[in-house]
Amino acid sequence: MKIPLSLLLTTTLSLLASAIPYTDSKTGISYSAFFDTTGYSFGLALPVNTSGDFIGLVTGKGSGWSGISLGGPMTNKLLIAAWANGKTPIASFRKTARPGSPPEVTGTFSLIPIANGTYTNTTHWSLTFLCKSCILTDGTTFARAAATDMLGWAYNSAAPATPASKSTTFTKHIAQGQYAVNLTAARSPLFETWAGWAK
Repeated sequence: MKIPLSLLLTTTLSLLASAIPYTDSKTGISYSAFFDTTGYSFGLALPVNTSGDFIGLVTGKGSGWSGISLGGPMTNKLLIAAWANGKTPIASFRKTARPGSPPEVTGTFSLIPIANGTYTNTTHWSLTFLCKSCILTDGTTFARAAATDMLGWAYNSAAPATPASKSTTFTKHIAQGQYAVNLTAARSPLFETWAGWAK
């Protein structure tokens, strides 16, 4: 079977992609962050001492949705999907064993917005959040004590089917990939201060 050169190049670039240090100007929170030309980005901040919590910053453009795989691939990993419902960015946890629109899942994990980093404007939306008990030990997320690991991302400029519903379905992503994240660089002694902003 012949694989198109464009697919090979896209796959290679995705595997070479990595997160970089980034400090958000609105909150002052420092992340290990990945940026894509679609307008997708995701930043990760961690406490110095390993726990199940992290702070995330996810963005997208217009009415489109952004997806995060906390374990790299899409299938059998804990996913977060985020989008803007009008002027309000929202998100839900997802999980699926096969390609397709992943259904919403619930568990001991929860997502609490951080208001001063959550907004919409004329070009994009931004959701900053504390993810409580989201780093799991069942292999569905990155490892708590790892120095580096892989995360996955997906994006579509099309709106979810029912933006007001956290259990909405999505059309297939138009861009996606995996990238290496430096978890050591994501750790900060200020984490507990930042986490205290979540309400």
